[in-house]
Amino acid sequence: MLKNLAAVSAALLIFTGAASAATMFSDDFSSYGSKTELNAPDSLFGGAWSTTEGTVDYLAEGDIFGGLCQGTGNCIDLDGTTTNSGIFSSIEFDAGSYTLDIGLFGSGRDTTETVTITLGDWTTTISNIGAADDASTSFSFSTTGGALSFENAGGDNIGAILTSVDLAPVPLPSGGLLLLAGLGGLAMVRRKKA
Repeated sequence: MLKNLAAVSAALLIFTGAASAATMFSDDFSSYGSKTELNAPDSLFGGAWSTTEGTVDYLAEGDIFGGLCQGTGNCIDLDGTTTNSGIFSSIEFDAGSYTLDIGLFGSGRDTTETVTITLGDWTTTISNIGAADDASTSFSFSTTGGALSFENAGGDNIGAILTSVDLAPVPLPSGGLLLLAGLGGLAMVRRKKA
């Protein structure tokens, strides 16, 4: 019985470590160069992001249009210069519970923007983002998994400004881990008696 409890304890430690050490996805768009790229090609983002159904602009602080980045460094104009706003999508994520923090601002130009954010079956829309608005926010949600995407409504070459993305899995609460360990131990004891 002690061997079984030791095995359950070891498995629990491994599981707890995996839950608390989960990888986060974080991007402030600072690593893609110091030059603005209108209608940014997917190759610029090194596989971390891609654009479908239109275009986005990569804006570098200190370069042409870089002032739209709200002083945060480099950023993404979610409506590229083709009058066809793109869907800006990340790498794929597993099903699970997540927290998402985004830096999102108005275009700095005389427009009002709407941005839809999606990850798997989870979706939300931020509407009426005025030119000077700070629409940065946080979300907690569960999802079936997939790519994280940002879609700017419009198609007028002026989009909301995305300055940062931080996605982190929500770890299993420690009380839940203890309950799992206890149930596992009881199941093993019961199995041995049978």
